[in-house]
Amino acid sequence: MQFLFQRRKKTAQSNEAVKPNGLSKIMEKGYYYAQSKWSEWMTKQTAKLSIRQQRLVFGFFVACTTSYSVYLIIQNFSNTDSNRITINPIVKPVNTFQTGYIAPTTKSTVSKIEFDRVVRFRVYIDSLTISPTGKRTLDSIKNKHPGLLDSLAAVENYYQSHLKKYNYGK
Repeated sequence: MQFLFQRRKKTAQSNEAVKPNGLSKIMEKGYYYAQSKWSEWMTKQTAKLSIRQQRLVFGFFVACTTSYSVYLIIQNFSNTDSNRITINPIVKPVNTFQTGYIAPTTKSTVSKIEFDRVVRFRVYIDSLTISPTGKRTLDSIKNKHPGLLDSLAAVENYYQSHLKKYNYGK
C-alpha cells in the first residue's frame, strides 16, 4: 500500500525560452551600442558642470516632467471631449449571415411595370437556350455574373407573392 501514496520526484521542466536568432542578436547589439554611446555623451556633457549645476539641471528636468504629467492628468479629467477616445459597441445585423436577405423595413408596393420587366428579362434568358450562339451568350452571362439566375428566381418569387397580395395579376 505504501507504493500508492509515494511522492513522485518532480522532474525539471524544460525551459522553453525564446531562443534568439541572428537578427535579434544584431538588434540587441545595436540597442546596447546606442545606449552606451548615449550614456557616454551624457557623461561628457555633465562632466563640465559643477555639482550645484548638476543638481539644478536635475531639478529642472524633474520639474518639467512633473508639470507635464500633471498637465496630462488635469486635461484627462477636464470636460473637453475633443481628445477622448469613444468606444462604440459592435452591432451585428440580424439574420444577414443565415439567409443573406435583409427584410425591408418599410412596406413596398410592386408595380405592374416592374413585374413586366422581370418577366421579359426571364423570357429573354430562356430564349437564349434555343440557338447555339444563344447558349454561348448564356454561358458567358453565367460566367460573368454567377448567381444571376438564382437572384432572378428569388426576385420573381418576391414579385409573385406581392402580385397575389395586391391583385396585380388580373
